[in-house]
Amino acid sequence: MFCQVLIILIAPAMKSTRQFLFRSLLAAALMSAFGAHAGDSAPPVPQAQLIGRFADGVSAGTAEIVAFHAASRSAFITVDRRNQPSSFQRVSLRGLSSSALANPVQASNLTSGAITSVASHVNGNGFSAGGVQSLDIAGDLLAIAVQASPKTDPGLVAFYRLDAQGNASFLKKVNVGSLPDGLKFSPDGSQLVVANEGELSATFATDGIDPVGSISIIPVKQGMPADQAVTLDFSDFNAGAKRSIELPAAVRIGRIGASVAQDMEPEYVSISADSSRAYVTLQENNAVAVVNLRQPHIERLLPMGIKDHGLARNALAASDQVEPPFKLKSYNQLFGLYMPDGIATFRVNGSEYFITANEGDDRDDFQKPGETARVRSLALDAAAFPDAAALQANHELGRLNVFNTMGRNSQGQYEKLHTLGGRSFSIHNARTGAQVYESGSELESLAYSKLDASLLGHAQVKGRLDNKGPEPESVVVGQVGSRLYAFVGLERASAIAIYDVSKPAAPRFVQWLQNSTDLTNGDLSPEGLAFVPAAHSPTGNALLLAGYEVSGSLAVYEIR
Repeated sequence: MFCQVLIILIAPAMKSTRQFLFRSLLAAALMSAFGAHAGDSAPPVPQAQLIGRFADGVSAGTAEIVAFHAASRSAFITVDRRNQPSSFQRVSLRGLSSSALANPVQASNLTSGAITSVASHVNGNGFSAGGVQSLDIAGDLLAIAVQASPKTDPGLVAFYRLDAQGNASFLKKVNVGSLPDGLKFSPDGSQLVVANEGELSATFATDGIDPVGSISIIPVKQGMPADQAVTLDFSDFNAGAKRSIELPAAVRIGRIGASVAQDMEPEYVSISADSSRAYVTLQENNAVAVVNLRQPHIERLLPMGIKDHGLARNALAASDQVEPPFKLKSYNQLFGLYMPDGIATFRVNGSEYFITANEGDDRDDFQKPGETARVRSLALDAAAFPDAAALQANHELGRLNVFNTMGRNSQGQYEKLHTLGGRSFSIHNARTGAQVYESGSELESLAYSKLDASLLGHAQVKGRLDNKGPEPESVVVGQVGSRLYAFVGLERASAIAIYDVSKPAAPRFVQWLQNSTDLTNGDLSPEGLAFVPAAHSPTGNALLLAGYEVSGSLAVYEIR
């Protein structure tokens, strides 16, 4: 905040010119010291309010991912629940007003169309749909990522044509890699980029199946997708392969015995403003892949680095065995791998940036023995941790999950501890990969200060302190007026934090969005976010669409 000072100078005829000059110089010095001058003002601060909501009464399995169709003024959401698997649904935003919902936790003022079964269009010829993972829209073309059953088999993308009312007609299916988890159209609509996670088999301990992760590129010409995708994997970076020397040492290869190609797990996609490059998060590998879309190939791998939790600005709450209010603390020799999930690109003054939601993840659901352990179970090096006994208490670091394969010395003792995720968002220069900003402990601090004190002991909050904290999951960036804003979804806090990122090296917190008073009802665990510019909005103002995976609801926030 700037303090503006107004000083009125009056030079009565009886005062000397010398006195007047002195006072003028003093005023100028004061105004300079306060950084104020005529016309100074703080940048405009938008206000977001909830104006629309869709909830069909079925909690999980609906609205995990959302996209907007401008022509029909509709939101399209994924549907994947037991009685209606591998499907999608249209939710109309026509007639939406700018009025705030009177009963936001219970309201459902948006109408929906019939649920469309993707499985009915793509099953056959040896393929069986195992779920829809993501969707995106460019013009009137809807693309849906469909995993196979089993998930280790190659998946596909289902394409639909949308009319002016939002009715969907199936066009074609295009084969891609194993477990297509995220997809994104390029801004010019000429390509669809798909992140194929290639996750371990659910029964990996017995069958050993670990498909390669990959990135598929599907050309689109005059609104029609090609019949075949160009699929890139990471085998050139395998040990002894032609690009193995280009693999940065800081890129995490987590599974012992895995090739680089097997270990890479592409998660989420964002594309540069000029549609020339895709930026794909490799969450488990703590990296981002840069993909050239004009001459399809993986240009380079950018390691995201580590976060030093020994610094005061990176303090965290690490135990789920303490009672609120929670105290953030810093710990020497404790580090966090950022391990980004969601990613978004944006441009400021001709420079491209990407912003990541640093959630963190592990493979313990599939890999046995697991790759994490609680600090209390580890042998700590006495020189690195002279107060090891105190640190390993449950109310300190004892309950914190860390990677069990990192930081050990030759005696098998841990000299450094590495936890999962950054509990933050960070901004990188897209050209160099350099980190220009990292939010430190601010998201975690905000979560515990914004939540009602009675909710801090809730399992959604307290129960996650030992494992990723508020869990930044997703992020989108959009322009409101002349400013750029990032919207960061916090899965465990069931909230969305808005930041002004017009100055990428100095973001400014703007607003906290939360539509749950008890973390049981309302909108829970934001997963997919979509920004609607004012020019395409049915209300004439920018909108944020948020899909909540636990409550199965869709929220529409107007920003003005």
